[in-house]
Amino acid sequence: PSAGHSAPPPPPPVPSAHRTATSATTAGQLVPPVSATETGELGTEEIARRMIQVMAAAANADGMMDEREEQAILDRLRGLDISQEERLYLLDELHHPKEVAALVAGISDPATARAMYTLACATIEIDTEAERAWLDRLANGLGLSPAVQKFIEEQNG
Repeated sequence: PSAGHSAPPPPPPVPSAHRTATSATTAGQLVPPVSATETGELGTEEIARRMIQVMAAAANADGMMDEREEQAILDRLRGLDISQEERLYLLDELHHPKEVAALVAGISDPATARAMYTLACATIEIDTEAERAWLDRLANGLGLSPAVQKFIEEQNG
């Protein structure tokens, strides 16, 4: 802007897709947006939880978690700034893997799906038929094409 002229005001905010007609205001107070679970999308914390769960499930895909797989997961978790309660939760998750259907439920964002599959592949070495079958079920549940699945595996192999 030239001297004497101020910048124009910013445009009004775009209404959030997560808000409903009733969430605008109530008695002058903002009502929180509809929760991510109500819209079918997962929040950041739930996605982070799923990523941890997918590592644990991948490591257990062949029926047992070997020392290398457990160490790979623990190394990833070591750098996280988490509470003791969260750490205990994570350790419990390692030994109680979730089914593929539970892991992929609500994952609709392609980038999240690819990240989840990449993390699973980075956690294990695909050296048993059980691991191969589990990864195929995960990729299918995430809606990944065979080409994307193969590409991710090659990048992590």
